[in-house]
Amino acid sequence: MKAIKGYGAGPIRQLRAIALLAGAMSLSAAGALADDGKPVRGGTVIAALNSTTIPNLNTQMTSSVPALFAADVWADGLMTYDRDANRLPRLATSWTVSEDGKTYTFTLREGVKWSDGKPFTATDVVFTLENFGKFNTYLTKLMPLVDKASAPDDKTFVLTLKEPLTATLDLFDKEVFPLMPKHIYEGKDIATHPANIAPVGLGPFKFDKWVSGQSITFVRNPHYWEAPKPHLDSVIFALIPSPQQRLNAIVNGEVNWFRPEVVQVPATQQAAKRGTFRVVPIMTNAPETAVIDFNLRRSPINNVKVRQALFHAIDRQRIVQDVYQGLAETAKNAIPTQFKNLHDSSVNYDTMYAYDPKKAAQLLDEAGFPLKDGKRFALELAVISAAPYDAVAQVIQAQWTAIGIDVKLSALDLQIWTNKVYTQHDFDASIISLTGRSNPVLGVDRSFVCNKTSVPFANPTGYCNPEFDKVAADAASAPLDKQKALYKTYAEIVARDLNQLALTNARVFEAVTNNFKNLDAQFNFAFNTHPNWAEAWLPKDKQ
Repeated sequence: MKAIKGYGAGPIRQLRAIALLAGAMSLSAAGALADDGKPVRGGTVIAALNSTTIPNLNTQMTSSVPALFAADVWADGLMTYDRDANRLPRLATSWTVSEDGKTYTFTLREGVKWSDGKPFTATDVVFTLENFGKFNTYLTKLMPLVDKASAPDDKTFVLTLKEPLTATLDLFDKEVFPLMPKHIYEGKDIATHPANIAPVGLGPFKFDKWVSGQSITFVRNPHYWEAPKPHLDSVIFALIPSPQQRLNAIVNGEVNWFRPEVVQVPATQQAAKRGTFRVVPIMTNAPETAVIDFNLRRSPINNVKVRQALFHAIDRQRIVQDVYQGLAETAKNAIPTQFKNLHDSSVNYDTMYAYDPKKAAQLLDEAGFPLKDGKRFALELAVISAAPYDAVAQVIQAQWTAIGIDVKLSALDLQIWTNKVYTQHDFDASIISLTGRSNPVLGVDRSFVCNKTSVPFANPTGYCNPEFDKVAADAASAPLDKQKALYKTYAEIVARDLNQLALTNARVFEAVTNNFKNLDAQFNFAFNTHPNWAEAWLPKDKQ
C-alpha cells in the first residue's frame, strides 16, 4: 500500500488492518447471507478529516467543520433535510406551530435509547436547550426569546417564545441542535466535561476511541433507533492535515471518503475517471460565500464611496474562474440564492457593482482620494494563509493595486488572523468564507447586525445601523409569506452601505469510493448535513 505523502503509511496501514479484521469477523457472523441486493452487515468506512481544527466533538459548542462531519455519525436531532431541502423527521415525528407563531410542540419518537442504553425522553431536549444554548453560535437570536421550554410528558417537547421567530424550526435541525444526554451532563461542568471528546449520542455509531493526531473511531450503536441500520461495523476518521494529502489518500485507495476543497474539485473529478471513486455534487448546499469585511472604524474605509469604488474594482468573474475553477457563481446580494423563497433577484451586485475600473477611479476622485505619484492611499488586507482565501486575496490585491491602492497583504495563521480581525479589530479589510446554513438568521445576520462583542465570525466591521437591525428583526419574525419583501429591503440596505462585499457563492462536492451500495440514499441531504453512514453497506466480497 502506498504511503500518503507527508502523512506516512503507518497510521493508514494500521487503520486498514483494523478494518480488515472487523470485516473478517463480520463475514463469519454473516454466514451464508448472499449479496442479492439486500444490505448485509459488516465492513468499515475510513473517512479523511482535517486534523488541525477539531477542538472537541460536541457541536453544540463548536462549529468546526471536521467536528460537524463527525457529529453526523454519533449525534442526531429532531429533524433534517433531504437533497431538495424538505424537512424530514428524525427524533421528532411531527411538530405544530401555534397561530401566533410563539408555541412549538414536538412529538418525539418513542423507544429511543442513547448509545449507552439509557432512555431518551423530552427532558433531554429541554436540558439540551437550557444548558447548551448559551454555547451554541447559531442560537444567539433564539435564546433571548425563549419564554419556557417544557416536557409535559416523555414524548412531548414544548417551546414557548416571547416573540415569534419564523426560523425557529431551522434552529432545531440535527446539525444546529444535536441532542445531548441529561444523565451524562447534569450537575457537571458542561464546558470541560469529558463527554465533549468521548460523546454519548443517538446516532448510528457510538464513540470508541480517539488516537491523537491519527484517528477517531466509532463502532455500530446497538441501541440505534433505526434498526437494522447501520449496516457497517464502524466508521474511522483518519486525521490528515492537508487537502492534498486527503486527495492522495482516496486516489491511492487508503480512505473511502473526503470532502475536497472547491479548488481541488477539478483534480478530484479527473482522478475519479479511474473508476474507483466518484465525486458527488451536493445539490442544495449551505451557502459558502467568500466575503470582504471592511473595518468602518478607520479612514478611508469609513467612506461609502471608497467601499463602492473598491467593489467596482473587483472582477468577481475572474475569481470564479481562476480561484474556484468555475465551480462557483458571483454572489448576487446579501441573501444567498440557496434561500429560494427569500432571495430577490432585483438586487443584483452583477449590475449594481459591475467590474468597472474607470467607475472605481471616478468614485475615488469624488471621495477625495485622487492619484498622487501613482497612489491614492494604503490599506492592509488580512487573510488566512490557506486555500482558497490566499488565492482570492492575491486577485483582489492585483485589482486594487491597478486603481492606485497600495495594498499590503497580511497572510496569517488562523488563530492570529481571528484575533486580529475579531478581537483586536486591527485591520482595514479582511477576507473569509462564511457558511449561511439553512436560513439568514443562522449565518447571514451575523455579518450585518450590530455586534459589540468579539465573537469569531460575527460582524467585525463596526457596522451598527438601527434601520437595518429593525428590518432584520422584522424579517426574522414575519410570517413566511411576508418575509421575501422584508429580505429585499434587507438586501437593499446592505447593497447601499456595504460594510461587507459578497464575492462568490461556491458549490460543494464530496468524494466516495464506489464499493459501497445505497449511496443515493446515503447522500440524500442538503445544507450542512453530511454522511452518517447508516444507509450505506458493503457487499461481503468488498469487506
